[in-house]
Parts: sequence; C-alpha cells; structure tokens
Amino acid sequence: MKLSEAVHEAVALAEKIRAYWDAELPKRHPGYPIIKPGEPTTPPPPEEGELRKLLSGLPEDDVYALALLMYVGRGDYERDDVSASLKEIRKTFDRPETAIAQMMQKAPLADYLRDGLDTLTRRGIDVDNLPTIARAAA
Repeated sequence: MKLSEAVHEAVALAEKIRAYWDAELPKRHPGYPIIKPGEPTTPPPPEEGELRKLLSGLPEDDVYALALLMYVGRGDYERDDVSASLKEIRKTFDRPETAIAQMMQKAPLADYLRDGLDTLTRRGIDVDNLPTIARAAA
C-alpha cells in the first residue's frame, strides 16, 4: 500500500472516531465537556480498533512518516528537510508502537494528517517517495 493510500484510510477512520466521540460523549455525560470522576465510561468505537490495526500493519518507515505528517499538520515541523525531520521523529519515538500510541491519542488526527499531506504536497514533496528511516539516518 502506498503511503498516500494509508493516509487516506487513516483519515477516514479518524474522522469516524471523532464523529463518534462528538456524538456519544455529550449524551453520556451531562456536564460534557467536563467528565466527572465516577461517571460511566463510554465504550470506544469499532473504528478505533480498525485504525490501530491499520497503523500496526504498516511498515516501520510508514508509521514514522505518518507521525511526521501528523506533526507537520499540527505546525510542529516547518522545514522542507524531510530526512532531518524523520530522524527527529525516529529519535522521539523509540518504537513504531510508541508513535502509533501518540497518533491514537490525538482527537483531531484526521485534520492533522490531512493538513500535513496538503502541506507537503504544496511544497512539492511526494509522500509516496519519502526517504526511509535508514536513508534519513545516513
């Protein structure tokens, strides 16, 4: 699977997850957005497991590239040096599972990934041809 395809799948799942939480949390918690201790928990949407499975099934390089896209979309990485940015991401997340956990915790993940993809595309960077971690480390 191309990285751009993985991004689009992740965005679609993350949008469904966000929509679920936006609909369910206000129904289950009368003081929402404040959730008081002791209030019953809301079960996660099935798409959460699907997103985790998608991300966990990607090659390591693609997981780190998605994490980079997320941070570019948030505005954390402004430079065009993708290799240097990938090195930094790899240092930040010692294992792909750590990067996945970080992405899964972001409610606006779909927005971040979409914005990151748009930003790199506008800069003329083809996400399907990003350097791998091994090439970035060289």
